[in-house]
Amino acid sequence: MTDSSSRVAADGPARESGVLGRFLFLSWLLLLANGSRLLLEDRVQGPSAFAFSCDVLLTYSCLYMLPAVLPVAALHFLLGRGPGAALLRHLRIPPAWPARGAGVLLAAALQMLLLADAAIYRLYGFHFNGFVWNLVNTPGGIESMGADAATMWTAAGLFASFLAAEALLLLLSLRWTRLARTWEWWARPRPVLATILAWILLSGGERVAYGMSDVKDYRPVLRSAGVFPAYAPIRFRKFARSIGIESADREKIPALKPGTGALQYPLAPLRAAPGAPRWNVVVLVAESWRFDMLDPVIMPETTAFAARSLDFRNHCSGGNGTRMGIFSLFYGLYGPYWFPFLQERRSPVLMDFLLDGGWQLKARTSAKFTFPEFDRTVFARVPSADLTEGDPSKLGWENDRANVGSLLADIDRRDPARPFFSFMFFESPHARYYFPEECALRRPYLEKVNYATMDPARDRDLLHARYVNSCRHLDTQFGRILRGLEERGLLDSTVVILTGDHGEEFMERGRWGHHSAFNRYQCGVPMILHHPGCVPARVEAMTSHLDIPATLLGLLGVENPASDYGLGVDLLRGGSRSSCVVSGWDDLAWRGASGTLVVPMGRTGLAETVALGPDDRELPEEGERAALSLAGDSIREVLSGLSRFRRKR
Repeated sequence: MTDSSSRVAADGPARESGVLGRFLFLSWLLLLANGSRLLLEDRVQGPSAFAFSCDVLLTYSCLYMLPAVLPVAALHFLLGRGPGAALLRHLRIPPAWPARGAGVLLAAALQMLLLADAAIYRLYGFHFNGFVWNLVNTPGGIESMGADAATMWTAAGLFASFLAAEALLLLLSLRWTRLARTWEWWARPRPVLATILAWILLSGGERVAYGMSDVKDYRPVLRSAGVFPAYAPIRFRKFARSIGIESADREKIPALKPGTGALQYPLAPLRAAPGAPRWNVVVLVAESWRFDMLDPVIMPETTAFAARSLDFRNHCSGGNGTRMGIFSLFYGLYGPYWFPFLQERRSPVLMDFLLDGGWQLKARTSAKFTFPEFDRTVFARVPSADLTEGDPSKLGWENDRANVGSLLADIDRRDPARPFFSFMFFESPHARYYFPEECALRRPYLEKVNYATMDPARDRDLLHARYVNSCRHLDTQFGRILRGLEERGLLDSTVVILTGDHGEEFMERGRWGHHSAFNRYQCGVPMILHHPGCVPARVEAMTSHLDIPATLLGLLGVENPASDYGLGVDLLRGGSRSSCVVSGWDDLAWRGASGTLVVPMGRTGLAETVALGPDDRELPEEGERAALSLAGDSIREVLSGLSRFRRKR
């Protein structure tokens, strides 16, 4: 038995309580230092916001420690006396070890979690949320991040460092005599009560500061609160009015809430015109393919094909991430519909039409169909034998090449008496941006992308060069398919679509990647449509992924109005739009010529409502008022669209 364990046995649970208390206090100080980086976020602006954020950090760091404090206290109580202590003696386990070991492990995990959350927020502007949980909990989710072994080892090293730091704090708690004397003084009733009172006053002050900022619509404080994970806002506008404090006069928008009731989709069965054409359909979608990559230097083969087709140059995805982007492309619906369609495993009418009409259908991805869950939505009716996924042992560009070869081979093996539908999802431009060396158009580029050590602000240009090189490789694979269709004489009988699921930002507006904002860099994608009899044109009007199902079904002779099954327009039948809707996991944006309005789902009048100007920069308050006014009619249209395909209760 160690010396410390002997002392525990001699002095009993009371002494061990002091050791654990000192250890948890030192861990809290480390957590406070770890979380101090949150004070440097760009949303903490001005002295009042900084003071408020310091208050939140002090009070919330205590709450963040509870997942360590409560289990350690429970173990100490249960194993320090009675049957628990007897069990430890029987097992010959020193009585201090379980609570101390749990404390070191849990405190290190909390430190790591806070560090990871801060990194996610810095890059993407959100904390651990439902999307992150879905990423972790769904098969293929972790793989979709593209993290390599170096990233995982770095993360493991960071966690080991926190474990070592917490073990050192435990040692200090055992050996530091001055700390022990200070703790004994503080543990007396009066200092403890004074500390609790101080925490209550700080917490109450923070609550009041946020509530009054909400009443007066004081943005610096409201925005700063969003920096802290799990922050719970408090609002008392009604109470403020009852005591004569009037709320700030701010124009409100209706709360955006998904409709309720079972799905009613489509609103009417599809009707195809007699003798409707049965064109082949090829849909090629690239991960993170941004609008400005359709460039003759970067992607010469794709640009040349665009010149022979309809080239939509102001096209917007229906989502700032893969899930909502692909969902909008196939369903023509706003992103919030994803959740009930996934729950009911309902496929889009576009796929139903093709399957019921006898099209030979094959779908490929260089990633997984399980994340996002397209095997339970878009391709829910497609037999698993006709869904081909990437080989996890290969890089994205290697899977792209293999899948292109397989796609062309399947076209050769098809029954020529029946039309075919081919879908392929490319991974080359997915972070970490994969490409073979012969496609290195831009040099130098970031040789290795380690998520744990990478700084997008510092590495922006090298990251972007790597992304450009991956798009160059994407061009070669698009070219293989397009040449293959032409060499087989199929272009005159095939509808071809090339687009991206969403864009990719490289700190142009302060973020990296996607899923974090609704600017053009994250939402704008190329859109090329080639169909039999196509008259080439470059289209500058605004278009959306929401329009693709209506346009495709129109080409295949469906006579129903687009409103029977979607929220888009047929781009070949005079359909046009002045704005488009883009969805995230739990927010939604209206993008128009005057700017962008971002609204959290289910809430209104909050600091999370953001207005951007035409340059995608946040507007000052007066500009925001104008944007809210301009968006009014469109927001009401969005509200209607959110419930159109739900049965009324």
